[in-house]
Amino acid sequence: MKPVKIGIIGCGVIGSVHASSAVDVPDVELVALADMNLEAANALAQKHNVPRTYASAEALIADDEIEAVILALITGIRTPIALQALAAGKHVLLEKPPALNADDLCTVIAAQNGLTVGCCSSRMTFLDGAEQAAAIVAAGRLGAIRVVRCRGLSQVKVRPDNPAPPPWRVSHGMNGGGYMVNWGVYDLNYLMHVTGWQLEPQTVLAQIWEIAADLRDGRVHPASDAENHAIVMIRCAGGEVLTLERGETMSIRDDLAWELTGELGSLRLNMLPYGEAPPIIHDQADTDVGLTTNIVLDRHGTDVQNSMPVRDFAQSIRTGAQPRTNLERALIIQRILDAVYASAASGTAVQL
Repeated sequence: MKPVKIGIIGCGVIGSVHASSAVDVPDVELVALADMNLEAANALAQKHNVPRTYASAEALIADDEIEAVILALITGIRTPIALQALAAGKHVLLEKPPALNADDLCTVIAAQNGLTVGCCSSRMTFLDGAEQAAAIVAAGRLGAIRVVRCRGLSQVKVRPDNPAPPPWRVSHGMNGGGYMVNWGVYDLNYLMHVTGWQLEPQTVLAQIWEIAADLRDGRVHPASDAENHAIVMIRCAGGEVLTLERGETMSIRDDLAWELTGELGSLRLNMLPYGEAPPIIHDQADTDVGLTTNIVLDRHGTDVQNSMPVRDFAQSIRTGAQPRTNLERALIIQRILDAVYASAASGTAVQL
């Protein structure tokens, strides 16, 4: 396959990750970088032998050699730049969350005009076991799905010596929200993927909390106004229930669990390569012996969560296939996230 000539806009932490991935993906040729901090762009270009750098997104988008752009920018400024890129005929890979809200994402969909747009919320779906888990669900081995559950809580750490995180990280205006959009977007994408995107979210009930006042110093920016802890219950059209709890800087020990429970069986999914837990455990109800347990996958292999969204994006451009998470799928997730904040604000359930 002829490599896709790509430019990256944004040379911060995640832009650097994309650059490292792009130079290792055979289907991609990284030809340009852009950042308002041109020194950062030049340093990253030198590290990866990228031939050109620009001090603005507009300048990179105007580069006729570039076929596609990766937008490694904060959420609050991403949509206008995505629209500029699409208007210039460039394919676009969006960092997560893909937009501040569903209205912004619908604007991008309306401007897509046959171009490929992918979303990096797909990262975890490329990890070991996602396809095996999806195959078990698709084969009906769990029976009818009843509960899809995620609980991802990170305990409070020692007070950091470094300055507080940037203001965009836990911000409604700059990031679309806090920890729920930072990590819940991955959970929702992964669990929807494993269930074959067959769930139809219908009703959302949520509660969110900001970081405790005694823990703010050094852990969030003083201007942060979004949550560090959220809990959500989503009822789907078929009666399935998806529960999602995400939090960081918590007064509780680390707790990571992703589970699917059906009428006949269940899956315990270790989505990330933490500790020694097997990536997939399948429990099956047996009429005679009760519950049987089978380790479907016993260990994680190569970490591809950063490189595969880029490779999937490039292959989609060349083949005309849809990327793993396209805009329509991203919109399902975005509408859930919007409903989370609406429900938490009103104290009532929100219909999608």
